[in-house]
Amino acid sequence: MGLFLSDLRYAIRQLVNSPGFTIAALSTIALGIGANTAVFSAVYSVLVKSLPFTNAERILTVAEVHPQAPGSVLVTYADFVDWRNQQTSFEQLAAYSDLNPATVSLYRGGRSEQVHRVLASGNFFPLLGVTPLIGRTLMPIDEAPGRDHVAVLSETAWQLYFGRDPSVVGSTVELNNSPFTVVGVIPGDAGIPADGEVWLPLSLLDQQTRVSRVWHSVEVLGKLRAGVTQATAAADMRTIAARLASSYPATNRRIGIQVSPLREQLVGTFRVAMLCIMGSVLLVLSIACANVANLLLVRASASQHQIAIRKALGATNMRLLSQHFSLALVICFLGGAIGTLLGGGLLPLLRFALSHVSGLDASLVHSVQLSWPVLSSALAVCLFTAALFTMLPVLGQTQDLSRVLRLAGRGTTGAHSRSRDILLSGEIAFAVVILFLGLLLTRSFEKLTAVQPGYRTDHLLSFEITLPGPKFQTGAPATDQFYEQLLAKLSNSPGVISVGSSNEVPFNPSHSMTRFLIKGTSPVEAGAFPIAQIRTVNPGFFSAMGLRLEGGRIFTQAELSDRSNVFVVNRAFADQYLVGRDPVGATVVVGVLSGNPVEVPIIGVVSNARDLGVASDPPPEIFAAGFGLHEVLLARVAANPESIIPSIRDIVHSILPEQPVYNVQTIDEVLSNSMAGEKITAVLIGIFALVALALAGIGIYGVVASATAQRTQEIGIRLAVGAQRMDILRLVFMQSAGFAIFGLTVGLGLAFLCTRLVRSLLFSTSTADSLSLMGTVMIVLIMVVAGVIVPAYRAALTDPVNALRTE
Repeated sequence: MGLFLSDLRYAIRQLVNSPGFTIAALSTIALGIGANTAVFSAVYSVLVKSLPFTNAERILTVAEVHPQAPGSVLVTYADFVDWRNQQTSFEQLAAYSDLNPATVSLYRGGRSEQVHRVLASGNFFPLLGVTPLIGRTLMPIDEAPGRDHVAVLSETAWQLYFGRDPSVVGSTVELNNSPFTVVGVIPGDAGIPADGEVWLPLSLLDQQTRVSRVWHSVEVLGKLRAGVTQATAAADMRTIAARLASSYPATNRRIGIQVSPLREQLVGTFRVAMLCIMGSVLLVLSIACANVANLLLVRASASQHQIAIRKALGATNMRLLSQHFSLALVICFLGGAIGTLLGGGLLPLLRFALSHVSGLDASLVHSVQLSWPVLSSALAVCLFTAALFTMLPVLGQTQDLSRVLRLAGRGTTGAHSRSRDILLSGEIAFAVVILFLGLLLTRSFEKLTAVQPGYRTDHLLSFEITLPGPKFQTGAPATDQFYEQLLAKLSNSPGVISVGSSNEVPFNPSHSMTRFLIKGTSPVEAGAFPIAQIRTVNPGFFSAMGLRLEGGRIFTQAELSDRSNVFVVNRAFADQYLVGRDPVGATVVVGVLSGNPVEVPIIGVVSNARDLGVASDPPPEIFAAGFGLHEVLLARVAANPESIIPSIRDIVHSILPEQPVYNVQTIDEVLSNSMAGEKITAVLIGIFALVALALAGIGIYGVVASATAQRTQEIGIRLAVGAQRMDILRLVFMQSAGFAIFGLTVGLGLAFLCTRLVRSLLFSTSTADSLSLMGTVMIVLIMVVAGVIVPAYRAALTDPVNALRTE
C-alpha cells in the first residue's frame, strides 16, 4: 500500500509538471464521462429504474386495438366490466379516465383554480400498492351510489392549494360547485400513469358512458397473478375479446386486445430514440478513451529510454505496471469527477428538453437525476479505462533493452505506432457512425418541418376553459350563451383578427370518433362501419385556423345557435368515402348503432390538416357545430399572441368572475412540441457527432505530430539526398491515408448496420440517403486533412542540417 501511495504521488507530480498533457487528458475524459452521465441518468430513470409500485414488473396495461383507430389505448367502460368479470390471469383489473372533462374547478378560500381531474376505480391505488401520505386512498366502497363524493389529492395539489395542511383530510372542498370530502393525499409519483391533481371515484362517469360500448373512455391496468406470464394473460384476454365479438358484433367484432408492460405506455415511442442517443454517447466515450490512450502511448514512447534504464537497474515489471496504473487511475478519476459534475449540471437542460416530448410521461422526466446506479456506472467506467490505459503502453513496450538504449533519442516506430494507428482508425470509424446517423436524423427532421401542417400556426394563441356544473351542461343554453358572448368580446378586442373554438387543441386527436354510413352506399356487416374523427367547432374556427373552403359553405351563426344537424368534412373524408360524387349535398348517417340513426347533410368541404401529428397523413374528419363544457379558444392576432393574454383573462372574468383560464399556449408551440422528440434526437446526436469529430481530429493531429517528430532524422535524410518539400507533404498524407481510409470504410459499414435500429425514427428518409452518405465522407475527409495538414507542413519545413546534427 505504501508503494502504491508513493506511485500516486509520483503520478500527480507528473501531471503537474506536464500541464498541456494533463489538460488534454482530463478534458477529454471529462467530456466523455460527462455526456454519458447525463444521458445514462435519463435512460436509467426512463427505461430501467423500477416504477414506484409494489411488484411493478407484474403491472400491465390492457388496451383495445381497433384497426381504424391505431395508437388508441382507450376501452369502453362496459368492456372493462366484462374483462374484470371474465379474466383469470390477473389478481385484479383497475380502470381510470381523465376525459369528459379532464379538469374541474376547485373552489377554496374565495378562489377558483382549474385542476386536473382523474376518475379511478376503487381498486386502482391498491393495485399499484400506493401508500397515502395522510388519510387513505380510494376504495371500492367509494363507488357505491351516494358515497362517491370523496376526493384524494395529489401531493402537488396539497402543497399548492392547501399549504400541506394535514387537517385537509376530512374537510370539504367544492369541485364544479359540488361538495367533496377529502379522504387522503397520495405521494407525488403515485399517480403514474395519469397526472391527476384530484382523484375521484370512477362511478362519477355519466350513465350513458358507463353502459355504452361505443364511447371509449377508460384506460385499464392489470396486475398479473403470481406465476402467470404476460403471454398467458394475452391469450386469456384474446379469448375474452373473441367472446365479446360474438356477443356484440356491431361494436366488438373487429376489436382486439393488447397486453403490454406499463412502462411501454409511459415511454411511448421514445424508447428507440433514447437507446439511439445512448449508443451515440457511448461511442463518444470510446473516442475520448482512445484519445487518452494515444496520449499515454505517445508519452510511453517518449519515455522508453528512461524505462529501459530503470529495468536495467532492477525495476520489476510489476513496479513499472504500478506506476503506469497510478498515472492512468489519477487521470480517469479526476476526469471522471469533473465529468460527473458536468453531467449533473446538464441534467436540468435535459429534463427541460424531455418535458416537451409528446407521449413521454412527465413523472418519468421529473425522476431524471443523478443516482447511485449512475454514479456506480461512472466509477466502473473509470476503473475499466484506467486498466485499459495501463495495459496498452505496457503491451507495446519492447523487451529488448539493448536495442532501446541503442536507439535512444532517435525515436521508434513499431508496436506503439501500430497501436496508435489502430486506435485512430477506431476513432474515425466511431465518428463516422455518429455523424452518419446524425445527418440521417437531421435530414429526416428537416423533411418533417417542411411538411405543411394544414393549419396556419403563426400569430395564433390557444387557451382552454372548462365550465363548472351543474349550472353549465353540454347543450344547455347557458353554456352556448357564455361562449357566444366570450367569442364576440374577443373578436372585438384590439389586435384580434379572428377567433374560433374547438373541443380539442389542434394537432391532437379529438378523443371523439363516430361510426357512420354514407346514405346511398351499400350496407356493411355489423362491426365494419367506417370511423372518422369528429370535432365540435364554431363557424370562426375555419378562418382562425386558415382552413380553405374547397366546396359548399361553412356553418352560420344561426345554425350554431339552433344546433342544426349539418356537417362540414375535410378533403381526406371526401376522397376516402365520397369518391366519384359531389360531397356537398351528400348525407352522413350517424348513430348507426342506435335505434334512431340520424341523417346529417354535408354542407361544405375544407382543406386537410394533420391533426394526428405532422408525421401522420391527414385523417378523415367531420366538423359539427356546437359548444361543450370544455372548449379550446383560438385567437389570431396581428402582433405577438402572448400580448393579449391579460386582456383574455379580463374578458373571461368580466363574464364569469371565478372562471379559470388554463393551458395558454401559442399554436406554434403546440406544433413544435408535437415534433419535440424528433428534434431532441437529431440535436443531441448532432452535438455528439460534432464532439466526436473534434475529438477524432485532435487525436489525428496528436498522433501524426508525434509520428513526424519521431521521424525527424529520417525526414532530414530524405531532404538531404534530394527529396522536395512537396514529397514530404505527400509522404505524410499518404501514410495518414491508410488509417483514415480504413476507419472510414469500417465506420460506413457499421453505420449501415446501425441504420436498422433507427429506421423507425426516420420520416420520408432512406437509410441509404445519398446526401447523408456524401456529407459524411466529405466531412470526415475534411476532418482528417485538418488534423494532418499542420504536422505535415511542419515536417516539410524541417531543416536537414538540424535534423542530422544528432546523428
